[in-house]
Amino acid sequence: MRRLRSRERVDTHVNKRRTNKRSLGRWVYLGILAAIGVGILNYVWGDMVLLRPPGLVLQERIDVEAEYIGRLDEMPLRIGQSVHRGEVLGIVSSVEISERLAVLSLRIAELTREAPDKQEEMRIARDLLPIARARLTEAKAVKQNIDQLSKKGLAPADRVPEALTENNSAHEMMIRLEAQIAGHPASEKALQPALDQVRRAYANLARLYDDGVLRAPVNGTIDSELPAQGNLFLTGEKILSLYTGPHYVLAYLPSHHLFPVKVGEAVVLDSSQETLSGRVVEVLPVTDTLPAEFQNTFQSAERNQLARITIEDGRNFPLHTKVRVSRRNRTAAGIFALMKGTRHFAANLFHTRAEAEEKTRKIKSEASWRTPTHSAS
Repeated sequence: MRRLRSRERVDTHVNKRRTNKRSLGRWVYLGILAAIGVGILNYVWGDMVLLRPPGLVLQERIDVEAEYIGRLDEMPLRIGQSVHRGEVLGIVSSVEISERLAVLSLRIAELTREAPDKQEEMRIARDLLPIARARLTEAKAVKQNIDQLSKKGLAPADRVPEALTENNSAHEMMIRLEAQIAGHPASEKALQPALDQVRRAYANLARLYDDGVLRAPVNGTIDSELPAQGNLFLTGEKILSLYTGPHYVLAYLPSHHLFPVKVGEAVVLDSSQETLSGRVVEVLPVTDTLPAEFQNTFQSAERNQLARITIEDGRNFPLHTKVRVSRRNRTAAGIFALMKGTRHFAANLFHTRAEAEEKTRKIKSEASWRTPTHSAS
């Protein structure tokens, strides 16, 4: 007997799995949408969750200002040079200070010469005093004789005025000499303080001028802005700046943040080239506008609270380096949690897909097993 060919029943349909040719493109599209969404959320609310304020590496700045009107004659410095306290920074000459020193020096010479002159005048006055007394006595006697003769009509007419003039002149000279002698101690006593005051003024001005030598007030580093030789400076005008002391980071904290920064908290300082550890030592009770290099073109300028952060790794960033401040532990934990959640989601997704494929294969095999076949004997 020949076996007949089996025919498939038309009323039986086996479920066939559809091939999904666009699964990869759909995942790429969803990934792009997710990235855009995360970017928008990060731009709008990222600063409220993540601590990432900008900061600048700074040092204490000391401005060297002109204490008098002068011209810069010499400046033997270079940018970033380290200087020690008392080291010569430059030479600033001033015609005005030179004239004042000359005037004070001349005044000191006059006062110094005036003391012996007054002593000589005092000696002469004391020598003239007996002569003046004798002259006054004689003038009085002559005047009395002339008055007696004048009463009798025996005195010449021209002798009366002469006697009167001589008497008055003798009185005047006597009064002048006595006043000069009486006032000499007070004059000599007032002369010495005046001389001491002028000498102190001269010494202070000479110390201030110091022949025009400009010296470093502290140990530090020269700023990047140096004046040119020949520049003129007014009193109080800045000549150059020195940076001294340890480096620190001045951070601009966000105005809205879910996790406030606390004093003593450990942070991470990232400059895109190097990462160092830091610690918040002070949250300042003042605000300031972000520097121009930190401002966003698409956002309005805001005032941020300032925080001072020390660098603890024994190394330092270059001065005025821009850094980004972040929390080490919380940031790492957040990234780990995000990675763990992503992996869990992907595992569930692929597990669900594998289960669906396995279920489809089972259904297909069961349908094939239940399908009857035609046979002939």
